[in-house]
Amino acid sequence: MNRSSKGFGLTGVFATVLFLVVAAVVSASANSEEAPVQAQTQQQSR
Repeated sequence: MNRSSKGFGLTGVFATVLFLVVAAVVSASANSEEAPVQAQTQQQSR
Protein backbone atom coordinates (compact mmCIF):
# COMPACT_ATOMS: atom_id res chain seq x y z
CA MET A 1 0.00 0.00 0.00
CA ASN A 2 2.84 2.36 0.76
CA ARG A 3 4.41 1.69 -2.61
CA SER A 4 1.28 2.53 -4.57
CA SER A 5 0.76 5.64 -2.45
CA LYS A 6 4.39 6.70 -2.92
CA GLY A 7 4.24 5.96 -6.64
CA PHE A 8 1.11 8.03 -7.02
CA GLY A 9 2.80 10.85 -5.10
CA LEU A 10 5.84 10.78 -7.36
CA THR A 11 3.60 10.69 -10.41
CA GLY A 12 1.67 13.67 -9.08
CA VAL A 13 4.87 15.61 -8.43
CA PHE A 14 6.18 14.77 -11.91
CA ALA A 15 2.90 15.80 -13.52
CA THR A 16 2.86 19.07 -11.56
CA VAL A 17 6.45 19.92 -12.49
CA LEU A 18 5.75 19.09 -16.14
CA PHE A 19 2.62 21.27 -16.10
CA LEU A 20 4.50 24.20 -14.53
CA VAL A 21 7.31 23.93 -17.10
CA VAL A 22 4.82 23.88 -19.99
CA ALA A 23 2.91 26.81 -18.48
CA ALA A 24 6.14 28.80 -18.09
CA VAL A 25 7.14 28.15 -21.72
CA VAL A 26 3.70 29.13 -23.01
CA SER A 27 3.72 32.26 -20.85
CA ALA A 28 7.18 33.28 -22.03
CA SER A 29 6.21 32.58 -25.63
CA ALA A 30 3.01 34.65 -25.30
CA ASN A 31 4.89 37.54 -23.69
CA SER A 32 7.52 37.60 -26.44
CA GLU A 33 4.81 37.60 -29.12
CA GLU A 34 2.75 40.36 -27.49
CA ALA A 35 5.61 42.88 -27.29
CA PRO A 36 5.97 43.53 -31.07
CA VAL A 37 2.18 43.70 -31.47
CA GLN A 38 1.96 46.38 -28.79
CA ALA A 39 4.83 48.31 -30.39
CA GLN A 40 3.09 48.19 -33.79
CA THR A 41 -0.18 49.36 -32.27
CA GLN A 42 1.51 52.32 -30.63
CA GLN A 43 3.27 53.30 -33.86
CA GLN A 44 0.03 53.07 -35.86
CA SER A 45 -1.89 55.23 -33.38
CA ARG A 46 0.63 58.08 -33.67
